Amino acid sequence: MGEAIIPMTTKEEVLAYIRSAAASNLVTKEELNRAYNQGAGVQADAISKKLGIADVLYYLGGAIVCIGIAILIGQNWSTLSFVSKLLATLGASVAAYVVAGALSHDERFDGVSAAFYLISALTMPVGIYVWLDNAGWSISSPGTLTLISFVLFVVYLASFVFFRKTVLALFSILFGTQLFYALTNQMVTQNPYFDLWKFYEYRVLLSGFVYLLLGYYLSTTTRSALSGFLYSFGVLGFLGAALALGGWQPNQNAFWELLFPLLVFGSLYLSVYLKSSALLTFGTLFLMAYIFKITSEYFTQGFGWPLSLVIAGLLMIAVGYMSVTINKKYIKMVASN
Repeated sequence: MGEAIIPMTTKEEVLAYIRSAAASNLVTKEELNRAYNQGAGVQADAISKKLGIADVLYYLGGAIVCIGIAILIGQNWSTLSFVSKLLATLGASVAAYVVAGALSHDERFDGVSAAFYLISALTMPVGIYVWLDNAGWSISSPGTLTLISFVLFVVYLASFVFFRKTVLALFSILFGTQLFYALTNQMVTQNPYFDLWKFYEYRVLLSGFVYLLLGYYLSTTTRSALSGFLYSFGVLGFLGAALALGGWQPNQNAFWELLFPLLVFGSLYLSVYLKSSALLTFGTLFLMAYIFKITSEYFTQGFGWPLSLVIAGLLMIAVGYMSVTINKKYIKMVASN
């Protein structure tokens, strides 16, 4: 017998019935979300749901399997044949990938499937390394690292397009980031005019900015579970690189030192707009770091180091109070609603 359909003509009537059902404890929020996803054709997967103890054990087990394979190969590298090494690495990766793909068709095994995808993603780079090393490729060369990154990115991006699993989107992003760094390394390694350290800082700045944009885009889709991860690492990379570009006395960069507080306050504003605790937390921490940096650089001579520390401490207390207020008033309150 099918589910009863309650005749309702307007959205207001539907919402009124939901409020009444919730007030009577006839339905939970999780059941409403599940019903909405089923009606909208949204398929939940292991990463889209809150992690439980079983999910943590799945991923932990997958990571331990990879560690075991790595120890096995490392301890017996000189005695194992090429075929044995390839089977233990690339063979294990392909086998884990096939198992994950087979299990991903059943929602009951989403957590197990994600764990096998993890095993596959961690062992595949080692398998490709073994293969290319046996073929005589220089593994440390920028060209080889770019090739490995490109293969991994294509494999997992195509897998995401086919299986539509959030964990595959995560690996696509990670391997895409790896490809970006490998490719840009290849472009400038032989160029004597590049300051490699500065170039690295600008690349971190750019990749952090892209993570923030991608996190915002995914927050509007069914892959919103990745937004927190992207916001966290995005703001960490972006503000961390911007702070590093400011330099330190006597080699500080005035442009980045003046721009940095604007970037920090921009991240605090975005934390309210996007309801992101990650942006608020890292924005607050970097603002504190900036206050300490500026105080130690410019005010130790005039005021003295002890007084400068007092001023910096008071400013940090003010920043902490501002952060707590923003979190309570604009983020936690909205999240609870």
